[in-house]
Amino acid sequence: MAERDIFYLWHLEHLGLITRTTGGWASPLWDAAQDADPVTVAIIDSGLDPLHPNLRDALSGPQIDFGPTGTGAVYRDAGKGVADLRQALATSQGDLKALVTDALADLAAHVAGHGINLGQLEQLHDAVQGADNPTAAAQAFADAIGVQPAARPAVVPDFGDIAGKIAALDLGADHNAALTAIAGQMAGGFAQIDLPDPASYFGAHGTACAGLVGGRPPRGHSHTFFSALPYFGVNPFCTIASYATPYSHEIRPVIAALLAAYLGGAQVILMPRGLPDVATRASLPPSPRRLTRIEHHDSSRPETLVHDDQASLPALMQDQTLIEALLLAIAKRRYLILAAGNEGQRHTLAYPATVAGLVDQAVVVAAVTRAGQRASYSSGTPEPAALLHMPSDDAEVLNRDDQRIDIGSFDGSDYNIGGRDTKGLMSGYTPWAPLSLDVRGAYGFAASAQRDVPDYDDGVDIASLYTLFGGTSAAAAQAAGLISLLVQTGRLPATPAGGAMAIVTAMQEAGLHHDYPPDD
Repeated sequence: MAERDIFYLWHLEHLGLITRTTGGWASPLWDAAQDADPVTVAIIDSGLDPLHPNLRDALSGPQIDFGPTGTGAVYRDAGKGVADLRQALATSQGDLKALVTDALADLAAHVAGHGINLGQLEQLHDAVQGADNPTAAAQAFADAIGVQPAARPAVVPDFGDIAGKIAALDLGADHNAALTAIAGQMAGGFAQIDLPDPASYFGAHGTACAGLVGGRPPRGHSHTFFSALPYFGVNPFCTIASYATPYSHEIRPVIAALLAAYLGGAQVILMPRGLPDVATRASLPPSPRRLTRIEHHDSSRPETLVHDDQASLPALMQDQTLIEALLLAIAKRRYLILAAGNEGQRHTLAYPATVAGLVDQAVVVAAVTRAGQRASYSSGTPEPAALLHMPSDDAEVLNRDDQRIDIGSFDGSDYNIGGRDTKGLMSGYTPWAPLSLDVRGAYGFAASAQRDVPDYDDGVDIASLYTLFGGTSAAAAQAAGLISLLVQTGRLPATPAGGAMAIVTAMQEAGLHHDYPPDD
């Protein structure tokens, strides 16, 4: 494929997943996948924009955020009128007729973004207005939009036989007890927060990963999402379960998210970013310049610690032991996808892929460029069969082993490299990056003219919907979508076996391409 032929789904063509035709493109695997039962890919990351036009049809349920509470929360983005109505129903105070009218006006302004049957709500509104005692009718109105009084939990996960599923992990009594306690708290219902989901503003990383996994064109919303591209992820027929975890050194939220993904039945679990390696941190020599609450765990001075502080060193070490055991156990039963890391360490991987034995059980993904070279930032050089390699972007590097410089970055600068021999510096650098999805509005990776997340019925600034995305996160996301596609079409077994090499073999049998980088 000549460089001038590059188009916005080049990475799918590079994999051999799609073939361009006169009328668009063809994909036999997609043809098979659309008639099969969808495979669920759980993404444990920053969260994603749940109303992105290329994602909203992909989600299997509400996004769960393990930031506000360690056992999960969901957001209910109700307007003020809807929130006031719920409060009135919960407290038996307020003018229900007026509040239902305000709530209907709220919903009418956002109906395109929520898929609500406005005609039904108008009938229920009229019933409230005509009732002498409007409480029951107002409750029926609230029930029709999925809004419940605060005392009623609305999101209770269906984990099934929790005890049996945890026992099947065969982790031992202590770990079983800890995980059963966490699962039991989640099974009681996720907390409900009456705010817009913050991932709609700040979940750019998770949105981009989800786009590469299973983005798809808007279906049945063309009049609303007129600015959305016919974008496709690797498996546009999978379902996505999103679990948001905070960017912090705490491990407990990730344990809860990983456990929720396993108990929820996700066949593929993607963790596109690393975790803090607490043991490495603990091995550093003491220093008064690094006296954070992680190191300062003097039990004789309890005022220095918050009760049950998950960031104290003993708690972190305990949680690290638990999550390593959980990762190893789940990787034997589900496809667990981990990123190799962007540190450029040629002989190591990012944590938790460094956990002993995990690289043989999980699928650890490194990045290669469109030219088939190892991406300059990609960590890890175990034996080729131990890692899966997926296309991503490149980055500049200049050392004794590798010289790659983007000549285009010098345009308009004070540097003058004219007349110099740049052939050697340019030979390895590849400027192409996969295109993926971005959060709407001004807070994502891509620039936008919108100050905030726009209402869908006002249209969407196309510049805020898409972004170039790279790193081993992009590579791991494509791997998760690809594995789900191969499972969904019967080319991989539902239970993993054979590691990365089995996936490469399945790719080859399906007519797909896999790049091994040349030896360093």
